[in-house]
Amino acid sequence: MLLTDKYADKIYGTITCYDRMIIQGYLPGWSHAEGMTGYLKANNIRIFDFSNFSQPLTEQVRTNA
Repeated sequence: MLLTDKYADKIYGTITCYDRMIIQGYLPGWSHAEGMTGYLKANNIRIFDFSNFSQPLTEQVRTNA
């Protein structure tokens, strides 16, 4: 038996929401190796420095998620 059924006489309403969301997408220019390499070169970022470049962006996404 559900709690909402068991205590229906004491419940005036319910609030529902999602407990998590999965958002999927892609950036067309970055969705393939050549596109990302071109972006890095255009912005004078070495491929080996990608993790240093992406870490602040990753943290920003995590913070806002």
